[in-house]
Amino acid sequence: MKKTLILLLTLFVATTNFAQTTKKKTGKTVKRTTVKKIKTVAPTPLIDMYVIDDNGETTMQPVNKGDKLVYAITANGNTYDFIVTLNKYSYENGIDFNYEMTNANHTTGHIEIPANEKNNAKKYLNYFKGGDATLIGATTVWMSYENFMDMPNNKTQMTFDNGLEEIFYKPENNAATPTIIFKGKKVKLEAFTINNAEDGKGDKTLTIHNTSANPLIIIMDIGFAVELKEIK
Repeated sequence: MKKTLILLLTLFVATTNFAQTTKKKTGKTVKRTTVKKIKTVAPTPLIDMYVIDDNGETTMQPVNKGDKLVYAITANGNTYDFIVTLNKYSYENGIDFNYEMTNANHTTGHIEIPANEKNNAKKYLNYFKGGDATLIGATTVWMSYENFMDMPNNKTQMTFDNGLEEIFYKPENNAATPTIIFKGKKVKLEAFTINNAEDGKGDKTLTIHNTSANPLIIIMDIGFAVELKEIK
């Protein structure tokens, strides 16, 4: 009888330990949290600016979608800003931007320059009344690819708004380094000038960013003055 009792107690203890072990093994599983590293991808620039550093070296600095080009306009005794917000820019698809002015009317609008006009137009529009517009047979803000590619010959034909066609020349001393604020820092840009007189003493002058990939008009004086002062 005593042996039977001891045997039963032994079996009870063993069964209890097995149950406890099983309970431990079948308890809640603790999941480990894995922290994933998120890579920061820089936006693909729509255009690049040729910036001259303090050592005289030229570097390419990106201008991205949503960046703003701020121009100072002086016309009819008034001065105000013309602000271009870049949406799209490519040789194949043309240019797309929003604009706003700090004039009395606070004019705002949206301009689309189709690829054909961006690349081939020799007419330039400079007056905008607000609203949406798709340019036909003309461009604006940027020199067309065709006009730019005439520069090795030192002259090209251009028309402004409803004016007559004129020949613009690249004078002998055409290099220019206009100063702007680029994303908070004062820099010089690599550029060249053209003028509507072969000796460079005509009454109309433009300063153009020196790359066919982004022939941005930096300064324009054609009876009124337009000058890029900041990119932000």
